[in-house]
Amino acid sequence: MFKISALPASYGDCLWIEYGTENDPCVILIDAGPSAPKILKSRLEQLAAQGRSLELVVVTHVDRDHIGGILNLLENDFYGAEVRDLWFNGFRHLPSPDALEAFGEKQGEQLTKLILAKKIAWNAVLDNAGFMVTPELCPELKLPGGAKITLLSPDAEQLKALRANWVKVCGEADLYADIPAQAMYFGKDDVEAFGAETLDIPTLAGLPFSEDSSEANGSSIAFIIEYDGKRVLLGADAYPSRMLKSLEKIEGNPSYAFDLVKVPHHGSENNVSKEFVEALDCRRYLFSTNGSYYKHPAQPAVSRIVQFGIQPELLFNYRTAYSEIWDNDMLKHIYKYSTVYGDENGITVEL
Repeated sequence: MFKISALPASYGDCLWIEYGTENDPCVILIDAGPSAPKILKSRLEQLAAQGRSLELVVVTHVDRDHIGGILNLLENDFYGAEVRDLWFNGFRHLPSPDALEAFGEKQGEQLTKLILAKKIAWNAVLDNAGFMVTPELCPELKLPGGAKITLLSPDAEQLKALRANWVKVCGEADLYADIPAQAMYFGKDDVEAFGAETLDIPTLAGLPFSEDSSEANGSSIAFIIEYDGKRVLLGADAYPSRMLKSLEKIEGNPSYAFDLVKVPHHGSENNVSKEFVEALDCRRYLFSTNGSYYKHPAQPAVSRIVQFGIQPELLFNYRTAYSEIWDNDMLKHIYKYSTVYGDENGITVEL
């Protein structure tokens, strides 16, 4: 058994992964949205009541819509569920010209303080080193129960860029109490939400691509997870060019076969390029967002998947004004794609 649920986490990510036996699967949690969804709290309480653990919690990066709910979970001790390892690149893991430079910010980010206070295993699989790809290596990490993760992002330059802006980024993610959040940091797609009557897929797919330049998004921990012959690409908010470089390093020239791709950055037009989609041999694309704040998924991003993908199935954890426009029988017939929508519990994909 191998399944991935995109829980209803507002405009953020909250992925619940189960693999192994039906009766006692291993569980991974990736991010928890801007505030932990109610269904996540219920699942953790049930896990604790059964005496089971979270094998892994991944905090992909320090954007509010990924990290906010994790702070809540830490403050509430994950509602009784034990965490065997938590992956997160803190300030101490970011490359510095001076390897001896101390972490000297006034308060320290809240997440680091909570991890240390709660005595949770932190990057234990790497002996507390940071997660990073290099020109020579995309680390492969074995998980309990026979799953494997291959890291695709970030690289040293992306982590250095984050370090240079650490106080700013953490302030805007509400990790420093004395720095006000500035929502403009997260950026909004410049393209307006077109009406259904103007949904011209070739034109939208062909709009000029400008890659994301956010330091936080560039630092995203993105990876492949494999189990029982199935492969999933979990893109966090990573840059498509970085993931393609890693895939080429691992597997050579395209195409790259996956059973599911979690679309990076909730389907932002700046994180889904034509080159990225064309390099993938995949039929199922998962979107995690309710469209609030940033109008995701962006129509150019979805159009690129429809136009350049292979008869894709679009999986949305919410039905919103920004996702339901793709539930169009005429467009589906012309472009050979299909849609699936989640409910109040999000959406679950069985692999």
